[in-house]
Amino acid sequence: MAYKITKEHVWVSVIDDRPGALAKQLRLLSEGGVNLELIITRRERHGRALMFVSPLRSAEEIATAEKTGLAIADSLRNLRIEGPNALGLGARITTALGEAGISLRGYSAASLGDLQVTNVAFDSDVDIDSAKAILEDMLSS
Repeated sequence: MAYKITKEHVWVSVIDDRPGALAKQLRLLSEGGVNLELIITRRERHGRALMFVSPLRSAEEIATAEKTGLAIADSLRNLRIEGPNALGLGARITTALGEAGISLRGYSAASLGDLQVTNVAFDSDVDIDSAKAILEDMLSS
């Protein structure tokens, strides 16, 4: 199985930091037909949290997301790497990018059995394009 590397927009929303707030946002998205593959939340400060989601691919998904207060996170560029889970993959990815002088804004990875998905965030279009080329070359062999 080959690795699939895609650039994905990340969408962000400010939500209340209280019980049920995340559930409400996710329910609204689900009811609008949005099928998310990445959901990350974190408290920003007391009373306020940030919700990051991806991907939104269709016009209908984008319209639903915008109705719930989501917007593209302009300062965040994301690469999604899907494929086989392999021992040391995270080390290989981060080493290749570090050796190329590319700074990471964020990194998350998860595996389920023999499959994995990694999300790597960057600050600029130059960095994401360079990283994508490096990783495509590295993971194709």
